[in-house]
Amino acid sequence: MVLLDLSVQVVSFGAIRQFEGNLARYHAIHRLRAGLSAQYARVERQMRESPDAGSLSLEQDLQDFLMVIQHLEETEPESLEAFFALQATHRGLPAYFEKLEAAIRRRLANDRDWYQDMAWAGRIAGYMDGYLSTFLSEAMQYGDARYQALTRRLNSLRRLTLGGLVVFVVLFGMAAVAISSSVSAPIRRLARASERIAAGELDVPEVRADTGDEVEILARSFNTMSKSIASMVVDLRGKAELERSLREEERQLMDKERALREAQFISLQDQIQPHFLFNALNTIARTALLEGAKRTEALSLALGRLFRYALGAPESMVTLREELAIVEEYLAFQRLRFGERLRWTVEAAPELQDVRIPRFTIQPFVENAVRHGIEPREEGGSVEISARIRKGRLLLDIRDTGVGMAAAGRGSSGGRSPGRAGEGIGISNVRKRLELRYGPAARLTVRSERGQGTAVRIGIPAERDGGAPS
Repeated sequence: MVLLDLSVQVVSFGAIRQFEGNLARYHAIHRLRAGLSAQYARVERQMRESPDAGSLSLEQDLQDFLMVIQHLEETEPESLEAFFALQATHRGLPAYFEKLEAAIRRRLANDRDWYQDMAWAGRIAGYMDGYLSTFLSEAMQYGDARYQALTRRLNSLRRLTLGGLVVFVVLFGMAAVAISSSVSAPIRRLARASERIAAGELDVPEVRADTGDEVEILARSFNTMSKSIASMVVDLRGKAELERSLREEERQLMDKERALREAQFISLQDQIQPHFLFNALNTIARTALLEGAKRTEALSLALGRLFRYALGAPESMVTLREELAIVEEYLAFQRLRFGERLRWTVEAAPELQDVRIPRFTIQPFVENAVRHGIEPREEGGSVEISARIRKGRLLLDIRDTGVGMAAAGRGSSGGRSPGRAGEGIGISNVRKRLELRYGPAARLTVRSERGQGTAVRIGIPAERDGGAPS
């Protein structure tokens, strides 16, 4: 009976050691899967939330993952499929980190398509997670088979023990049954629970083994592992579904916003294209010529050139040279009315002439200066227009020596609310078009004091042909 009991204990101890090794292997596979998922989520979050993506260190992560895989490779694989799954994971790690490094480099270069490499890295991580899931399943099935064999050996020993108990039924009957039950029952429960998990059933009840020895420790570890696997699978499924929904919603919102901005820009641009007035002015000019009204003819032709500028081309952007030319045309037109009461100066270096700006960016402010600032003054006044580039931005200044305006007409905009109280249609139109074209990069400020004149400053990114920065 002592020899039989020792044999049972030896076999049980071997089963426990084997189960500990398998359980450690399961934990290593599980930690590798969880580590890959957490590492990818950490890198993606830091790259989305922090522009300083260069602080990310991937070399240590790669070495840690490779060390875990090398440790797993030291043990003989459970099956050919498990071997291939582990090898595929080993080969996938360098490719995964290469994509992460490519995404970081593109992020540091302010390449807006850096998320494509992140998406590829996510796909590779998903493939590796699938391989590790296959590897874990194969390992559990292999472990289950070995546990079944051990169980059969334990049952054989139990039958031998029961055979000896026939002889020693009175002395050793209850003791032998208690020993056999306490040793084999928890292991069988662990084996059955392992088989259910290997079959894909995650909702496995806890395995209780109140033995006070290694079997109880194994049971607690097994229960913890089972809960961790189930929680991880549920979290991954929820996160994947949520990410897919968020990406689709973000794409739809971006498409709608782009279409709305284009429609608003075209609508605002079309507000200053009255075709019929251009045709009417040509008719008036021809009639004045026939009647000998030279001044009326000059006024009509000048105004016709202004409308031709508005109607000459469908594009919304013109060069600074074209905009300043139409501004001087407008001022010459007004000088036919005001005479020497109206004076102006235009300062723009030759290298600025090809910078592109939205059509009718300067003219509405010059018109306001003439009509509302200089016209009410008996002695007239002057308009000063200047253009310069500072730190890649085009700065346009329009100043007049008119009567100024009240506080209700002043204001500034840096991409905030479109329009201000007291602004006319022209200024409000310019403000909205600048915000639609450049967003927060556009600045428009108006400074005015009653009796001191008005100063307008427009700041926009300096662009030349093709949208290249100046």
